[in-house]
Amino acid sequence: MPPVPPPGYDPRDYRRYLRDQARAQREAFKAQRQQMRYQMRGMRRGSVLGPILLIAIGIIFLLIQTGRLDHQKFWGWYGHWWPLLLVVGGLVVLVEWALDQRQMRDPQQIPYRRSLGGGVFTLLLFIVIAGFIARNVGEFPDGTSKLFPGYHFDQDSLDQFFGDKHESDQTLDFAFNAGSSLAVVNPRGDVTVNGTSDDNRIHISVHKQVYARSDSDADTKAQQLVPATASYGSSFTLTMPAIEGGRADLVIAVPATAATTVTANHGDIHVASIKAPVAATANHGDVELSAITGAVNAHINNSGSSVSAHSIDGGFTVRGRGQDVTLADISGPVSINGDFFGATHLEHIRGTVRYHTSRTDFQLARLDGEADISPHADLSADQVLGPVVLTTSNHNITLDRVSGDVAVTDRNGTIDLTASPTLGTITLEDRNDSIKVTLPERASFSIQADTTDGHIDTDLTLPTQAGPQNDGRHSTLTGSSGGGGPLVRITTTNGDISLHKGDIPPLAPLPPAPPKITLAPPTPPPAPGKKH
Repeated sequence: MPPVPPPGYDPRDYRRYLRDQARAQREAFKAQRQQMRYQMRGMRRGSVLGPILLIAIGIIFLLIQTGRLDHQKFWGWYGHWWPLLLVVGGLVVLVEWALDQRQMRDPQQIPYRRSLGGGVFTLLLFIVIAGFIARNVGEFPDGTSKLFPGYHFDQDSLDQFFGDKHESDQTLDFAFNAGSSLAVVNPRGDVTVNGTSDDNRIHISVHKQVYARSDSDADTKAQQLVPATASYGSSFTLTMPAIEGGRADLVIAVPATAATTVTANHGDIHVASIKAPVAATANHGDVELSAITGAVNAHINNSGSSVSAHSIDGGFTVRGRGQDVTLADISGPVSINGDFFGATHLEHIRGTVRYHTSRTDFQLARLDGEADISPHADLSADQVLGPVVLTTSNHNITLDRVSGDVAVTDRNGTIDLTASPTLGTITLEDRNDSIKVTLPERASFSIQADTTDGHIDTDLTLPTQAGPQNDGRHSTLTGSSGGGGPLVRITTTNGDISLHKGDIPPLAPLPPAPPKITLAPPTPPPAPGKKH
């Protein structure tokens, strides 16, 4: 017989007790598993590779946004060298692994494991995709895309998605009062303005390019692509509409005395033979100006755009961001202000010159010869009238036949100065490179030269001279020639100083302005039958 249950025994209470015990065990197991998960998270350490990549990407985009770095050159470089970033990332992870293995040898060190995390893997994937795009979306020398051979990747090629290309021409002419000004706005297309109209009228030639799926659609767009003209007192305005898939190139002939203002959003600007002030603004295009009598103002807003001007009488000012700047035969002050990532060439500037970028500040009174400024290499100028003020870095500077006061400050680049009569005060300061100075043979001057971790080499004959003196790290030279005169002060570190004399001709004076000749109109003959 089975044993008799004790008094008060209830089977339902016993089963309830067993269920509570099982539930308590499950809760304890969950708590233990959660605790182990927290411990594993505490043992895991993140890599510094993610913050390094974020900082590097942020610095690059900041330099591009502020104009310190040309985005086209950067993507060209990145498309070629982007695998180096993966190599650097791998080296960072390898160094972290070596440090972790060294710390784990300490028995008191709490064990942990290193992980990159999903964010770092996302950044690495972005680097790979961006490198592939930068490598393949560039252009071949013929201008076609590497990713799509035979396809020109520009605004006109994007319009091809709207259909086939249709071209047409239109000519217009309007009365143009003497002394009126012209204002042109063209959102898509080139603008050419010539001051060749001699009939007091404005002649407009419009070359239309329309992309459409059908001829009827093309005709509709071409009819809409008509310039809107308006006259307000002495001002004549011409505005082209913005048509999707449409472009209009304008050729305008106006009287030469018309003050001209041109704004082109996507297109080049050409202005010539205007005897009045000219203002040109190109957001995505080049600017070319020639044979203009009057002040000229140019504004470009694209790092791939260039500006060229010659035969300008009245001064020239250019601002913004661009590629190359070429100026020749300018009468009047010249001002170049902005960031230009290409080469700057100046020639025959009969007025003050101010060249100011984020890295270089160059000022001079007159330029009889030529000046070339490269953004990352050399800076040279010849036949320069001072005062000359130049502040830059990472440039090898060559100034030939400079007359007047000179002040040059450079870093990580050589300075080569040839002074021409009349000699002025010269101050040259350099860091981490050498300085060479050539002075006129018969010039009178006082000189102070000082270099650290360098030597002084001179063939000057100074009646009053102290040095060169060398105390191990510092070399100094002081003296005077011809009874003293303008001070020549030269200072450099980690570089040598070379001083010489030479037979240097002076700058030629400017020719006098031609006299103004005023011709009186001839006296008309008397009427028949009248005495005179």
